[in-house]
Formats: sequence, structure tokens, C-alpha cells
Amino acid sequence: MPAEKYTKTYLREQLPVEIREHHREDRLDPTKLPTYDYLNGKGFNTRGLNNALQRHFGEELTLHEFLREQGFGYQSEGEWPTTHERSISLLNDYRDSRRERNNDAADTTSTLESALRSVLRTAQDVHNNDNLLVYFEYETPKEEVQRNKQVEAIIDKIKEDLSGGAAENYVRYFKYFFNYVVTHTEFDENPVEKVLWQYDFDTTPDREVQPLGEEQIKTLWATLNQLPEQHSFEAIEGIVQRHGLEHWRVLMMTLLVFVIGVGPRAKECTRTNCRKDWNFGSEPYVYFPVRKNQPSEVPILARPEFLEAYCDYMEAIHDEWNRKPFPSQQSESGSRVPATLNRWLKALSEEAGVRLDDGSLPTLQNLRQTWHTRYMEVLRKSDVHLKIVADDAGTKTEQTTKEGYWSDPEERKSIRDLAANHFDEFLLLDELPEPMSEVVDQGQYLDYQKTLDEF
Repeated sequence: MPAEKYTKTYLREQLPVEIREHHREDRLDPTKLPTYDYLNGKGFNTRGLNNALQRHFGEELTLHEFLREQGFGYQSEGEWPTTHERSISLLNDYRDSRRERNNDAADTTSTLESALRSVLRTAQDVHNNDNLLVYFEYETPKEEVQRNKQVEAIIDKIKEDLSGGAAENYVRYFKYFFNYVVTHTEFDENPVEKVLWQYDFDTTPDREVQPLGEEQIKTLWATLNQLPEQHSFEAIEGIVQRHGLEHWRVLMMTLLVFVIGVGPRAKECTRTNCRKDWNFGSEPYVYFPVRKNQPSEVPILARPEFLEAYCDYMEAIHDEWNRKPFPSQQSESGSRVPATLNRWLKALSEEAGVRLDDGSLPTLQNLRQTWHTRYMEVLRKSDVHLKIVADDAGTKTEQTTKEGYWSDPEERKSIRDLAANHFDEFLLLDELPEPMSEVVDQGQYLDYQKTLDEF
């Protein structure tokens, strides 16, 4: 059997040295993050490096994230991922101008900052450059063409990495920022405007997202409960070897309960803070601090007792838990990335024999649609109840009754009361999984299971 080329020792000790040596030979900044094209041109196999890193250090670690840990790329903890002072000044001025002139909400400002940080990091990854103003600078028509191609490469990478709607939003802020630069500097032409006419952003899904049926959810849950009794696995064998069967089973039970019961987007699974945002008690709910056009306080419609026990379990087994529901020491965000969670869900679905109508394996989006379908059904029932109250009270509409008589906690409780029994029926929980019951007293959590009649 041939010896492995990219060993753990080589990745940690030799790879950074070799890359820095190439940087010195080419008179490049040794701290700059090298592009994949540059590395492949120097004889490195970036695909092989990525595979080796995920094999040795965790399946969500990318080559660029690893190199950043070794000192390559932007290292500052400042607000914008650039050391170019004029870019920083203009970015701050643009953000402040929008906020003052348009009275932008905090969510809008946060989206703007996130978009432009992503543009900066993409420019650095693609071109080894963190100066956004360089794309305005050229002296000859040939140089202008080259700058246009560089801007196209940034937009191409954003489209590759993000969904249609998100990519369109990020590129829009990129364009707006350059419009601000043209208005307030010596530059007179927006480089993004010159190339943007070529792009279409697909913001409409090809088909409706299919929710999982009740029997499919039951099958996934039953498969997780039966895993300890199995002696061999097919679809999840590699995952079990890497993470351990019992701990991974706890993580997946948490993922199913959280997404089906609360309906977070994939990114919200990685951003949420279990101690800060998850609220337990008589009306358990999860608070989402950054949301547009959706409720920020969402009732937990399935197994809040399990999620509460999970938080205490994670606190007990980690000396310094970062409060992420799916933590990772290798990831820059401190959390398993959505792609990893989707791989885990697909592997579990394949093990359980659960597929969508088109034969594909479910993703977090399908789980979220399961929550969304049920949530909207409950809201319709709530409006029917309020309509009856409105008729009896002589008010004009159910909305008037809701605004006048129904507080947010009452609304959350009503929604949970209507939905909890339905969800709990196919996420049966007689006892906590063994790793959890070994460190927490399950009697403190499973006592308060209630039926719809008790509500």
C-alpha cells in the first residue's frame, strides 16, 4: 500500500513552510492567503489537500481555513477584513451615510456589513488583494479589460458560494458601495456596473420544497434509537468511526428536534447561542436576533425538554463550551457548517431508507419545510379561534382581537399548545440517550411531558 502523501505531520509542519518559500521566491507577501490556482500552479494538489485536511482534522475544515490558522490571510480582529486604510474609511463612510440618510434598521446594517465583508474576503481569496479601490485603477484599455475580468471573478465566486437570492443581495451592496466611491472620490466609473449586465440571479426555486411526511420523520427517529443495537452500518459507517456512534446519535437527535420543532434556516443552526437564545419554561421558545420579515421569537413545537437536557449535557461534557449546538474546534465560526449538517442528515436518511419523491435524499431545507407546513397550519387554526372571539366580542377583525388581547407569550403558548402534541407523537421520547442520561438526571426533564388535553 503506497505511503500517504499528505500526512498529518506534513500538513502541520511542512506545508506552511513550502508555501512561504514559494511566496519568498515570487516576492509575495508571506501572510497573504494563496489562491487555489496559485497553489496548483506550484505543484500542490488542492483537491487532495482538502481531502487530507478533512480526513485528519474534521470534515468541515477547508484548505483556506487551515492556512488562516497557520498565519496566512487577513489576521486582524478589526471591523473590516482589510488593512487598506482608504478602503476602511470609505466602507465606514458608506455604512454611516446609509444609516443616517435612510434610517436603516439594525438588521439592514448587519446585512450590508456581512455582504461587504464577504466581498473583501472573496477578493482576497481570488486575487490575493484586500484593496477594493484597485479595481478602479488602470491607465490603458488593456489594463481596464484586466480589471473588469478581476471584478467578474469576484462576482463569479460569490455566485458559486451563495444561493441566487443571497448572491444577488451581496453583489447589490458591492455595486452600491462602488457607487458611493464614485460619488465621493476622484474615480468616475463603477467597475461592477460595467460587468453586471452579464449576470442573472436565479431567485426562484425550480420546484417547491418537499416537507417530510409523518412516517418519514418517525423512521428517521426510530433509526437513531435503534443504532446502538446494530453491529454494522452502511451509509453512516465513516461518520460513526470519526465521531463515535453514541455522541453522533445525540447530535443528530438534537438536529432533528431543533429543525422540526423550531424551523431555523441552515445558517441559523450554526449561529444560534443555546444559552442566550434558547428559552425554556412554561412557554419555551428560541430567539433569532437577525431575521427579516419573520418572527424573531419562535415557540419550540417539539420536545423542549430534550433540548434543555441537551444544553445541560453539553455544559457537563465540555470545559469551555462555546454555546453552539453543534460545536467544532476546527471551524472558523466555532460551529459545524451547514454543509456538514446536511451530509449527516443525508447519511442518516440513506441508512434509514428515507428519500424524497424524486429519489433524492432530504436536506435541512426539507426538515424546515416540515416545520413551516405545520406552523402555518397552526397559525390558520389560531386565526379561526381568534375570528370566533372577534365575532363574540364585537370587534372588527381577528387582528384587532389579537393586537388588543393577545400578548407575545400568549401567542407562543397558543401555537405550541396546538402543535406540540402532533410533533411529540412522532418524536417519541421515553428516555434520554445513554450519553446524556449518564451526566444529567433525566427525571428533571421528562417529568413535564404534557398532552393536548392537559393544555
